[in-house]
Parts: sequence; structure tokens; C-alpha cells
Amino acid sequence: MTITLARIYRSLDNVDFKILLVLDSLLDKFEFVPLEIIEKKCGLSPKELLRKLDKLHKLKIIRRTVSPKISYKLTYLGLDCLALHSLVRKNIIAFLGNKIGTGKESEIYLAKTPNDRLVAIKFYKIGRISFQKVKRVRSYVIDESNWLIRSKIAAEREYNALRDLVKYTSYVPNVWGWNRHAVVIDYIEGIELYKYKDAFDPLGMLAKIVSVIREAYLKLGIVHGDLSEYNIIVHVREGIETPFIIDWPQYVYRDDPQSIIYLKRDIEYIIKFFKRRYRTTLDCEATLKYVMGEIDELPLEGSNRC
Repeated sequence: MTITLARIYRSLDNVDFKILLVLDSLLDKFEFVPLEIIEKKCGLSPKELLRKLDKLHKLKIIRRTVSPKISYKLTYLGLDCLALHSLVRKNIIAFLGNKIGTGKESEIYLAKTPNDRLVAIKFYKIGRISFQKVKRVRSYVIDESNWLIRSKIAAEREYNALRDLVKYTSYVPNVWGWNRHAVVIDYIEGIELYKYKDAFDPLGMLAKIVSVIREAYLKLGIVHGDLSEYNIIVHVREGIETPFIIDWPQYVYRDDPQSIIYLKRDIEYIIKFFKRRYRTTLDCEATLKYVMGEIDELPLEGSNRC
């Protein structure tokens, strides 16, 4: 039987978290942290430390190697527990529910704030799938710790982007907090755009999506960089369709030499999707000018030259 993240988290005590914090603090120095260094930094007796390490290893919160010496490292599950511990102590999260989504680079859980607000926790797990695949077909060892560090960076970037974007648009989720590789955002009750078949007002929905691209570019100086039907969620209430753009960690800055390439790609891709799915058209060139602030209004009619 699979043990839930909430149950694993509740099984940990302060000493367990002390050990995990030591391993986390040394991610950029060691792939596997030697036992003697853990013992020195934790200040525990050898007997107690080994007992705790054995517990964490059995829970798959840490991994162990005995070659060339006994050493340990954090797993993504261990990083999950550390992030939760911090989010709980900061009074951001009070209850953790079930996993509601798994992507190539993340896992999403339902949660509640101390005020009983429903939110989602997105745990970035970059390289999780690709790393496991490489391990199966390659004999050499890849430094998995780097993936944990990259996941932390991704979460911080998404938090920063959403925190600033909500000041200018209502078509991205509100963000509540961030720690390590985890971002807490509003839970959006909706359906992914790629699953949404029968739109009431596809052109209006597309215009809202384009408005987010424009605000990000003009107000924050960033380009999403990976916009598609897979990172747009549609919330429908009383016949009104509200799209929310998610997944922002790969954004590029406007002054990046490649930013215009990514901007054009985002615009052209989403317009082509709407044309293919809903038979809705926008002029790609005019839309690009609108996003870049060269014209003040989005032309909602005209031939599509994408």
C-alpha cells in the first residue's frame, strides 16, 4: 500500500527535520553527504543518528550509499517534507489533501490554508522522469542533487512571476507562498484547455489569453516561453469562460536576444490552436504588435496570417 505524503510528513519529528535540513543545506556541495559530516552538523550520538537515518531511508525520504563510504542524500520526497514543514510553520498551509495531478516536471496536491481556503501546492520535480529513464539505460551516475536545485529555482521563478502578474491581470492564479521547490496557488476549479471542446465564446477567451501575454511583456518585461493548451485552465461559471495561464518558470526576459522568438512562438501557437479547435481567427502580425504595445487595441477580426 502506498503511504500518502501527509502520513509520511506526520511521522516525522524535529530531529528528523534537523537531519533533512542538514542534507538540504549541502545539496550544492555533495551528491551524497558522508556520515561523519552529518554527525558533526547534527550533534547527535552515533547510535541515535543511525537509528534516525535508517527510519528516513525506509520511508524513502533519503537515499543511502556505502561506496566508497556510508553517505546519504535527499530524495524529492524528503524535499517535499521540508517544504511542507516550512509552509506549515509560516502559517500558509494547515491541511494537505490528495494528489490531484502529475506532470512531466511537477506534482500537484490539494491543500487548505489556516482560513480554510482551498489551494493547490505544486511541487516542481524537474528531471524526475528523464533522470529515471537515464538511470535505466546508462551505467554512469548523474548528480541527481542538481535536479533538486533546479526544481527550487523553478518554483522561485514561478512564484515571482505570479506574484507580480496578479497586479495587472486576473487571468493567472493568485499565489500564497513558496518554499524550496513548492509553490502554493489558488485552486482553480476548471478543465485544461486541451480537454475543453465546446467553447461559448472562443474569441473572447483567446483575447483574454493574449491580454496576459501583453501584460507580462509590457509590465513585467517577461515572455512565458512555453504557452500551449496544456498550461491553460478554463474556469466556467454562469456561461462565462475564464482562462488561467499557469506554468511560468521558464519565462525569459524581454531583453533576452531570443525573447522575440519565444514571444512569436507563444502567440502563433495559441492562435493556431484556437483556429484548429474552435475555428476562431486572429491576425498573428497584428496580435504581436498589440502585445508589444505598438497598437492599443487587439483587432478581433481579420484574416489569419499565421
